[in-house]
Amino acid sequence: MTVPKWISRCVLLLVGFGVAIALSYLDGTRSLHGAESGYSLDESSPTASSVAFPTDYQQQFVHYATVDCPNSSIVRQMYVNPAALDALETRDVPPSGTTIAMETYSATRGEGDRLIPTSLNNVFVREKREGWSVAPDSGEWQSAWYSPSGRLVSSSQQSCISCHTMVRDRDYAFTLPALQAAARTGELQCQATEFGTSVCR
Repeated sequence: MTVPKWISRCVLLLVGFGVAIALSYLDGTRSLHGAESGYSLDESSPTASSVAFPTDYQQQFVHYATVDCPNSSIVRQMYVNPAALDALETRDVPPSGTTIAMETYSATRGEGDRLIPTSLNNVFVREKREGWSVAPDSGEWQSAWYSPSGRLVSSSQQSCISCHTMVRDRDYAFTLPALQAAARTGELQCQATEFGTSVCR
């Protein structure tokens, strides 16, 4: 028994709709997972970024601040390249060529409610270059998200830009006051975050 052509076409059309809906659902699931962490993940497995992972930053950079984030039980260890820190002795904002590396650690509560870092989760890197504006409200900064081993997780700029606009008056750098204090005193700055919970975990 032959199936009429119109029935075959209807079946093919329904199958096509089903596949499209399934693919759309899978894509939506990926986006939701990205949204939960505050980032849009690069599903294409990124292989490069304008912002390189600074190898040996723990030895070559200056550890200028430790920032406790009590609401999210995260500790951030902040590093900056020495030339940028030196420049801040005589200027108000970081110069072109500044690279900041931010390690995020899970933490437990210690004495005096201070947070004690337990395991390194991610390394977020921000770099400033003259003429490097990627959006109307991004300053001259670009960012990248790396695993502790230095594997690029995401080079998407949008999540970082939308968050750092909160501190456009600090040249888009949350820890600019700590950078300035470290440049003046040569001492590690320890503080609790002013901004509650952050997507950077």
